[in-house]
Amino acid sequence: MCKKSIMAVLAIVVMSMFIASASFAATCGIMSVVSVASTDSGSGAQVWLKNETTGSCGVIASGGQMLFNLPSTTADKTMAVILTAMSLQKKLWVAFDDSTNPGMIQIISMQN
Repeated sequence: MCKKSIMAVLAIVVMSMFIASASFAATCGIMSVVSVASTDSGSGAQVWLKNETTGSCGVIASGGQMLFNLPSTTADKTMAVILTAMSLQKKLWVAFDDSTNPGMIQIISMQN
């Protein structure tokens, strides 16, 4: 009985941590690249993205822009997607953490 109680409490703690960490995540289905820049912090690169949807995406209003850092572990792959979208004038789907300024890109994909 004690083992089951401990497992139940542990499951609740893990689920609450997951929910708390995901509460800051936002997604935006149509974003365009405004500019890309180098920086001396984090992954070494930042990008300005514009919300092209008719509604808000997290804290970004329709037509609004936000500065994002790239995750250090996937900065090169993320930058490849961003620069490809920029050069081909394609839109991006982005999942990001908007609890900080600049925001942090979590997942990014290019749309055809």
